[in-house]
Amino acid sequence: MKKNVLSGVLAGLMVMSLAGCGSGSQPAATTAAKPAETAAPAASEEAKPAEAAPAASAEAKPAEAAPAADSLVLQWSEVNGDEYGATVGAKAFAEKINEVSNGQITIDLYTNGTLGDEKTSMQGIQMGTLDIFRGNASSLSNYGAPTIALTGLPYLFKDMEQFHDMAVSDLGQQMLDSVDTDDCGYVALGWLVEGPRSMFITEDTYKKLGSPSEFTLDMMNGLKIRVPETDLMVNTMNALKSSATPIAYSELYTSLQSGVVDGAENGVTSYLSNSFNEVAPYFITDAHTFGCGVILMNKDKWNSLTDEQKGWMNEAAEAASAACYEYNQKQEQAAFDSFADKGVTRIDVADLDKWQEACQSVYDTYSEAEQETIKKLASGQY
Repeated sequence: MKKNVLSGVLAGLMVMSLAGCGSGSQPAATTAAKPAETAAPAASEEAKPAEAAPAASAEAKPAEAAPAADSLVLQWSEVNGDEYGATVGAKAFAEKINEVSNGQITIDLYTNGTLGDEKTSMQGIQMGTLDIFRGNASSLSNYGAPTIALTGLPYLFKDMEQFHDMAVSDLGQQMLDSVDTDDCGYVALGWLVEGPRSMFITEDTYKKLGSPSEFTLDMMNGLKIRVPETDLMVNTMNALKSSATPIAYSELYTSLQSGVVDGAENGVTSYLSNSFNEVAPYFITDAHTFGCGVILMNKDKWNSLTDEQKGWMNEAAEAASAACYEYNQKQEQAAFDSFADKGVTRIDVADLDKWQEACQSVYDTYSEAEQETIKKLASGQY
């Protein structure tokens, strides 16, 4: 008996030795051995049904596993955090697309600029390295879509309600469709309407201006105001006599904190959700433009979808738009109401008519055809 056992052991050692001689096949042998290593613990733990259950459960879900080859996961980038209207809209989109597609299309949402700043994301969409991004309409003129960028002109809309009325109208759809027509690598699926963008300045700037209780246009003279990296916003701030300073959004907090810029501009909800009030506690309600958020998707990716999938995406975009607008309507006033608790001083503008007149120079740069579109946008008759 002992002799038979010994013979068996020696035979096994010979097989192992021979298997080790083929150096070219060694990696494959190592890889092939891994399933055995994985299976061994399961065999030794047959007495633990609670731990074995997950493996059985995974095998018992053919309905979820079957669509894997046809499923589509889209990456969505957002430079702001979770408590931001556009992010709320993106989450509503993700929920709706999962529902209407029965899980065939899902969204991976990355917030707080995880996938890059606005410029990186806009370029990523064009190159196809990113699927979806909430861009600013005013920035799109820099990326080959000048018509929709007209919605970002200064003092074009009187309030968020008017902008929303435009967005849900035929004119609003024409603006979205113009992005596809311009053939610049994007399609625009829907609007994410935000409130007005206004100025905010640092403590040092406020003191330098004499600690005013009201703000006037002459106080803007020479102030270094951070703007997005877009020509329209640069031109607007320069028209208001400030020194427009394009800086990446991810660098804004430290730029305010260190004095690289005297102030910046954005919507009040974004101002608070990004804690800019900590380093620029004076908010000036000039409302020079509106946050024209647009759901942008890579055009090639869009064209690869079936008509049914495109219908699902459009339905999800409508849900996103509605959720964003509803959220921002509530948050706008709530943000202003929280100023005292957050150490923010609100400063109203005393001569708003002069601000509007100063921005006429921005309008003068547009063609006759563009002027006609501008008139339609400003009319309020949609």
